[in-house]
Amino acid sequence: MSKDTFYFSHDYNSRSDKKIKKLLMKHGILGYGIFWSIIEDLYNNANALPTDYDCIAFDLRVDCDVIKSVINDFDLFVINDNKFGSLSVQK
Repeated sequence: MSKDTFYFSHDYNSRSDKKIKKLLMKHGILGYGIFWSIIEDLYNNANALPTDYDCIAFDLRVDCDVIKSVINDFDLFVINDNKFGSLSVQK
């Protein structure tokens, strides 16, 4: 059985980005994994996800407060009303 697989470019030095370093300082590799999981979800959803922190937390099996922090505290995402996306994904 053949399966279509899609991919996006991932900068090999993304951990050296100032915003990502701050994320790592606060949440460690858990925060980094959450960030990339959200990026994957944004690619699968036309770069727009609802700010339903509880649902995202359940999906990733992490604490809701960490999800809120990753999305809101590091200027990694653009939030409009009840949805958010990424400028990098948009490009």
